[in-house]
Amino acid sequence: MNRVVAFLLAVGTVYGVGVLTYSQLNLAALVELGMPVTGQVRWSTFVHDLLGMTQIFLPVVIVSLLLALPVAHLIVRKVPQLTVIGYISAGFMAMLVMNIVLSQAVGGTLPLAVTRTFVGLMSQCIAGALGGYVYIATRIRHT
Repeated sequence: MNRVVAFLLAVGTVYGVGVLTYSQLNLAALVELGMPVTGQVRWSTFVHDLLGMTQIFLPVVIVSLLLALPVAHLIVRKVPQLTVIGYISAGFMAMLVMNIVLSQAVGGTLPLAVTRTFVGLMSQCIAGALGGYVYIATRIRHT
């Protein structure tokens, strides 16, 4: 049960932070074009994207973490002093690999527009790293 709760919290973290950065980076592009973006627009865009990306982005996050976290577990069993950094790295790499695999599947273009920039891609990877941290922090706290 502990692993399930930790996994769900990790997924929620990656998804929430990933969508937040996705929304705000898209809005930043509008600001660069000279369009005004209010706090209300930022919030409503985030909520819209949070609800709207559940059918596409959320399953991809779930699958990515389902693959990455067990690999991290196998590695940190051999090197337990790297447990925290191992899970953080696994979350980071889950999002990086997911974006690369998806880009290859759709002809070489990253499917999330914001990930076509270094900042955008790193924002998604950092979301993954935070999810890895939440996963292991939850597991450590409940053992």
